[in-house]
Amino acid sequence: MFRLRQTWLDLLQLLAVSPPPRPPISIAALPAELLLAVFASLADDDAAALRACTLVCSEWRALAQPQLFHEIVLSTEDMRKSIAFQQFMLASPTIRAAVRAVTVHFPDLDSWAPDRRRAANLMADVLELLPRPESLRLYGARFSDYRIKWSRLSNHLKNSIRTLLHRPSMTTLLIDGWVLDVNHPEFNTIFADASTSLTSISLLDISDGIWGVHEVPAVPSRRLTLDKLTVTNTFSKDVKFIEWLSRPESIFDLEQLTSLHVVESRDDASVSLLTSLIGPSLEHLEVNISYTPQDSSIGLSACTGLRSLSLSFGVFYTELYYSSLPWICATLDTLSPHNTLSSLSLSLYITHPRNTNARVFPPPPVGRFNYERWARLGAVLGAPKFAGLGDVRVQLVHHGIDARGYSQMAAGRMGEVGRG
Repeated sequence: MFRLRQTWLDLLQLLAVSPPPRPPISIAALPAELLLAVFASLADDDAAALRACTLVCSEWRALAQPQLFHEIVLSTEDMRKSIAFQQFMLASPTIRAAVRAVTVHFPDLDSWAPDRRRAANLMADVLELLPRPESLRLYGARFSDYRIKWSRLSNHLKNSIRTLLHRPSMTTLLIDGWVLDVNHPEFNTIFADASTSLTSISLLDISDGIWGVHEVPAVPSRRLTLDKLTVTNTFSKDVKFIEWLSRPESIFDLEQLTSLHVVESRDDASVSLLTSLIGPSLEHLEVNISYTPQDSSIGLSACTGLRSLSLSFGVFYTELYYSSLPWICATLDTLSPHNTLSSLSLSLYITHPRNTNARVFPPPPVGRFNYERWARLGAVLGAPKFAGLGDVRVQLVHHGIDARGYSQMAAGRMGEVGRG
């Protein structure tokens, strides 16, 4: 008994002894790699906290501040602020080195500052000094009499854009609303020196009045092989532009394209031209249909590697007046019996957005809709060649009516499709 009591006393004495004091932990002792990881995480989730970190000490400021400038926007809407920001960028090489995404926004030319050339050249000064950009987005006013035109830009700004496209880090380009008012050889020249890493390009509403009337150049000795392409297909100028992109004389090689997005499409033949040219390499196709003749469709027979198909329809198509379902069925029928389609997404209007006032536009009876079209779609998707479909999503957009009854009856007539 005495031995047991003595053992407990010894143990209590050992526990009572204070542990040796730990050395104080200093912020300065944290490795820069750990701080950078923390700041990079804050850049994605909490920009306010990241800005607060820049005020802690000079070391943290040097590491955290560049994280705030991974994406920058250059604009001329406020000349005083634009000049101050661009001067700051020109004086900050570490900040410039951190920039990954650049957006250039030109407002309607009619609202520009009086000194337009100076504003554009300030932008150019910044652009040509960015060492590691990954994406460039050029925005302009689409619907205006004062749109940005390539021919009216200063040579300094044109060259700075070409310099940016030449960077080995550059992967993505979007041009939205700028008019490339050049002939075919000049169009090729804009991209002739672009880096081969530039594989994703979006060209939206750029082709006013330039395609099909100028000299066609020889086949380029070096073409850019694209992986992703987004184009508009609204007016005749867009159709001619797509025809040009499909030619071997174009600077862009589309035959290895894996993803195609056609916006505001009104011409099925031009989309079919692209799908037939791309063929088996195309894996993802998204088409936003604005209008198309009733007895037409997109040809997908060459797209034997297509895995996902997304079709959305504008307000011209409403299930009450001008159903898109016959067009969908006709397009799906063109797929090969040995297709690899696994995902299908459809977005359809039931009623027009203007028909939101139930007093002026009373909701039609649920039984008035043509459910035979849905039965046909179900029969098409239930065919053996679509046995690989694992994901079928149908979004019904409605305005001013309760669509639940309609949706239930449509789903019932459509039946079980695919594997999902």
